[in-house]
Amino acid sequence: MSHIQRFPSAAKAASTNPLKMSQPLGAALAYLGVDRCLPLFHGSQGCTAFGLVLLVRHFREAIPLQTTAMDQVSTILGGYDNLEQAIRTIVERNRPAMIGVATTGVTETKGEDMGGQYTLFRQRNPDMADTALVFASTPDFAGGFEDGFAAAVTAIVERLVEPSPVRIPTQVNVLAGSHLSPGDVEELRDIIEGFGLSPILLPDLSLSMAGRQPSDFTATS
Repeated sequence: MSHIQRFPSAAKAASTNPLKMSQPLGAALAYLGVDRCLPLFHGSQGCTAFGLVLLVRHFREAIPLQTTAMDQVSTILGGYDNLEQAIRTIVERNRPAMIGVATTGVTETKGEDMGGQYTLFRQRNPDMADTALVFASTPDFAGGFEDGFAAAVTAIVERLVEPSPVRIPTQVNVLAGSHLSPGDVEELRDIIEGFGLSPILLPDLSLSMAGRQPSDFTATS
């Protein structure tokens, strides 16, 4: 009788990738759906590196993603100086139309006042008024990918969208969910345009994450 080797059964029926449960990762993807945007993780370099690797592997293209590179000292004493320096460096080098800031577990555990930091930055840097800044609270120890995505979209709408004085009958505003791939968003646009309407999608991943040629590379979305 042949010997049958038995392997121990797993304790769980499925394994969970902790990166896919990350709120900052969801926020970064939402920011990437805005034209000429550069997502910025307010945390350590490791927080950004892991998320960047996952996005690059999934979309198979260069992903613009920056970090405030907080260390042990800034984590304890506060990371505003890192945030201000990172934003100034990004604006000087890349000139993005928008910088989307997403918090991480490091800053959320410290209890950073993101609203106060936004106000302080605007007061100290009036020369950067042309660059839109959006701050979203996305702790990676709570919620999941879709929660961070929703928080970023909500922050974009609250910070940048203003009521229109006139009604445009043919315009359709679409808030694309985190479950839609770039191909889904493109198909959704084609369907709406097929009815003679003009869709505005937020975020629009079909224009930024559908595959770019090497010659089309830019430091922003």
